[in-house]
Amino acid sequence: MNIAIEEVSACRRRLRIEVPANRVAEEVSRVTADFQKHATIKGFRAGKAPLSVIEKRYEKEIEEEVKRLLIPSAFRDAIKAKNLKVSTALNVEEVNYAKGVSMSFSALIDLEPDFSLPDYKGIKVKKADDSVTDAEINDTIDRLRQQMADYKTVEGRAIQENDLAVVTYEGQLDGKPLIDLLPNAQHLAKNEKFWVMVKDDTFLPGFTKQLIGANAGDSRKIDVTFPADFPQEDLRGKTANYDVKVEEIKETVLPEFNDEFAKQIANITADELKMRVTANLKMQKDQQAKNEHVKQIFEHLGTKLNFDLPESSVQNQTRSLIYDIVRENEMRGVPSNVLEEKKQDIFANAQSAAKDQVKLGFILGKIAEAEKLEVTNDELIAEVSRIAAQERIAPKKFIKQLQENDGFTSIRDSLLNRKTIDFLLQSAIIE
Repeated sequence: MNIAIEEVSACRRRLRIEVPANRVAEEVSRVTADFQKHATIKGFRAGKAPLSVIEKRYEKEIEEEVKRLLIPSAFRDAIKAKNLKVSTALNVEEVNYAKGVSMSFSALIDLEPDFSLPDYKGIKVKKADDSVTDAEINDTIDRLRQQMADYKTVEGRAIQENDLAVVTYEGQLDGKPLIDLLPNAQHLAKNEKFWVMVKDDTFLPGFTKQLIGANAGDSRKIDVTFPADFPQEDLRGKTANYDVKVEEIKETVLPEFNDEFAKQIANITADELKMRVTANLKMQKDQQAKNEHVKQIFEHLGTKLNFDLPESSVQNQTRSLIYDIVRENEMRGVPSNVLEEKKQDIFANAQSAAKDQVKLGFILGKIAEAEKLEVTNDELIAEVSRIAAQERIAPKKFIKQLQENDGFTSIRDSLLNRKTIDFLLQSAIIE
């Protein structure tokens, strides 16, 4: 088999593969014989039609089947013969096939980058703070109390900071109703009996500050100047005028932290709840410290290595990150037109992050290979079961989905990366 390799870019190659005539002929004979076994042709018993009749009747079908089987087989043989480490097989081109002669085709591939590892054992990292303070414990408990808060209607006094104001409002811009200008963000233009915390940086810029001193039943004129980077482009740098009516004033009443409260939260005592909060915070701090150490290790390895990356790997990871960014922003309520305006920034940021992630992926893979780290079948099964339980999917259904989408490879790679990261952490020197 003749194999020629053409360099397209740093990691991209085009293979030109010529399959010998005898191999093509063998495949044609095998496929034709298989067609003969199943062919039903008038005038012949099933499976008994002569090969010459089969060849003529199913010429195009036999040709397509030969190419379907022979191209991937020849491609694998070429990769093995040239000892190529393929990152991504992109597409097959220029297929030339003629009965009785050799078949040729070209295949575009991206190769794994070739680089030598620096010293990766004993990397020095600065110890991250993993201590839990009383203030953090109290803040967490206060957030739990906030979840169980009661909201009491206030009478006989005006709005103060940290109150909850229940307001009805309608805005105008240059004398025109905002509702006409903001069809995709109507909550910015008009609302009835809207609850808003009277505190800086809540809702619209400066809105709640202008409510302080108002009583229930009062009406106020409130002006809001939108910053230059406000998500809604039509409002950037402009001042809108709002007619606001204060419907009610409410104050937050937090429950006391005692055994009764702890029983409502988790059916335990207050002391036990505080211990659980402390343990959970400690677990979070430990994970944060681990993440910080991993970040330092990655930064160290990243500065020690500089190599070209496969274009397809970067493109695929960029697309994945863009999808995640867009989905997250849509869940936060960011309008599609705002995302469209920022698409160039989103792409640039995603591409930069993708390059870092792809680079680290190859580094981790090479370290795993050097240290002979592997993922066992038992570990893979345990991880699949864990994900299925987390996603609340029946294990058999989840396994079928993975089989259809080659998902096992992704899970195995993720587990291997985690093993490699744990190896690097265990060998790191924490100062």
